[in-house]
Amino acid sequence: NVVSGCGCSVMTLTIVPSRCKFAANGGTTKLAIYNATDARLAFKVKTTNVVNYRVQPVYGFIEKRSKADLIILRLPGPPKEDKFYIQWADALPEETEPAAPFKAGAQIGEVVLTSKAG
Repeated sequence: NVVSGCGCSVMTLTIVPSRCKFAANGGTTKLAIYNATDARLAFKVKTTNVVNYRVQPVYGFIEKRSKADLIILRLPGPPKEDKFYIQWADALPEETEPAAPFKAGAQIGEVVLTSKAG
């Protein structure tokens, strides 16, 4: 996944699988977010469809050169294409609240994941 942040393109986070497909009557999928950097990162997940999707966790940490798991639940609803935005920011080793960097206005990049239900 090519991502952008700070006006540049870098390979920082990789999402596996890179797209999701759900039945219109719902379902669950598990994704892995890989951190290819030497920095600890905080992440935040946003979606274009908060009515039909639930994400766990919405905020989290990914240690350097590590991965975090993400669960996406689709509730029954009309078939359509939606997007998930996985945003990230640097996180200090002593940071315990993954939402803190975003509340402070930090964001260095974003990965867009497409999802199709139908």
